[in-house]
Amino acid sequence: MKMIRNSLFVVLVFSFSSLAQENDFQIWNSATLKKKINKTFAVDLKYGIRYRENASLISKNFFDLRSKYKLNKKWSLAIGYRNISDWSLYSKMEKKNRFYLDSYFSKKIKRYYFDVRNRLVIQGNDNEYNQVIRQKFRLSYNLRKTKLEPSLSIEHFSSFETLIDKLRYSLFFSHPINKKLDFSLGYKIQQEFNVVKPITLFIFDSKISYKL
Repeated sequence: MKMIRNSLFVVLVFSFSSLAQENDFQIWNSATLKKKINKTFAVDLKYGIRYRENASLISKNFFDLRSKYKLNKKWSLAIGYRNISDWSLYSKMEKKNRFYLDSYFSKKIKRYYFDVRNRLVIQGNDNEYNQVIRQKFRLSYNLRKTKLEPSLSIEHFSSFETLIDKLRYSLFFSHPINKKLDFSLGYKIQQEFNVVKPITLFIFDSKISYKL
C-alpha cells in the first residue's frame, strides 16, 4: 500500500506540473464483451466513446476486435483491429483504421500482479498510415478481505523518429459486480511531447466488461 500511495503522489505531482500547458478534461467510456474459447485462446469486442473540450463535445467512438493467445503462464500474444470515427474541433468526422500487435509479460507475487504490454500500432486512413510503438507497465494489488483491486500504470508512446511522443499515467479501481460482470473506474493524465503546442489531458475513465 505504501508503494501505491507513493505512486499516486507522483501522478498528482505530474498533474500540477502540467498547468502551464494547454489542458483539457475528457471522459472516456467503454464496454467489452469477452469470450474464452479454450484455456489458451480468447476474443473480445469493445465499444468506446470519448468526449473532449471539458467533456462537452464527442471526440471519437470506436469498435475494437481483438484475439489473444496465451503461450504460457507469463507470456501472451494478441492481434487486433479498431474502426474509429474521429471528430475534429469543427465536428468534421474522419474514419480511421487501427491494426495492432501485442506481446504481454505478466508475473504474480503474492497479492501483487505486474504486467508489461508492448504494442505496435499501424493507424490511419486511405491516404496515410503511421506507426506507433507503445509500452505499458502496470502494477495491481488485491486488497485483503475484498475483491477491490487498485492498479497503477504508466505508458509511453513513441515512433521510429522520436523517443517519447506521449506519456500516460493511470490510476484505476476495479471490482467484480458478479461472476461475469466487472466494473472499473479510473483517472488518467496524458502529456504530449515534441509538438509546438503540447496538450495535457485529464481523463475520467469508466469501463465495464461482460464474460460470455
